[in-house]
Amino acid sequence: MPKFNEIKRVRNAGILLCGAVLAIAPAMALQCAPPAAPQGDAQGGPGRGGRGGMNPERRLEMMQKELNLTADQTTAIKAIFEDERTKMEAARSADASLSQEDRRAKMMTMRQEENTKIEAVLTPDQKTKYEAMQARQRERMENRQGGGPPPPPPQ
Repeated sequence: MPKFNEIKRVRNAGILLCGAVLAIAPAMALQCAPPAAPQGDAQGGPGRGGRGGMNPERRLEMMQKELNLTADQTTAIKAIFEDERTKMEAARSADASLSQEDRRAKMMTMRQEENTKIEAVLTPDQKTKYEAMQARQRERMENRQGGGPPPPPPQ
């Protein structure tokens, strides 16, 4: 028959082990969990959007800086962005029955319409700069999504 002290020692070791597991489990869960989505506006976060790219305020700031927009142009483009945001949010919530590809095509059409409206507000010189901005953005997105050149073969 086991001695009382031995039983007590095994029980204490078991309690200690359970306590250690309970203390470590939350830390391990945090390491295994996917990163949380950034908090921010409806576009997905401060500065960057999870859906739809940059938020409208950030886009407007960049355009003001790179294109030297006038006050009237800034007001007009801000209104275009706000209208676009409303349409995009409505499309996301109302078109749940559409396939992902159809929803993407619809949003791309909406984005093209937005660009047409923006270009109508810009001077010819600003349009050229705006197109260059868009090309840089597309290139960054392609590189981030793996659409860039394939990696070199292993040696």
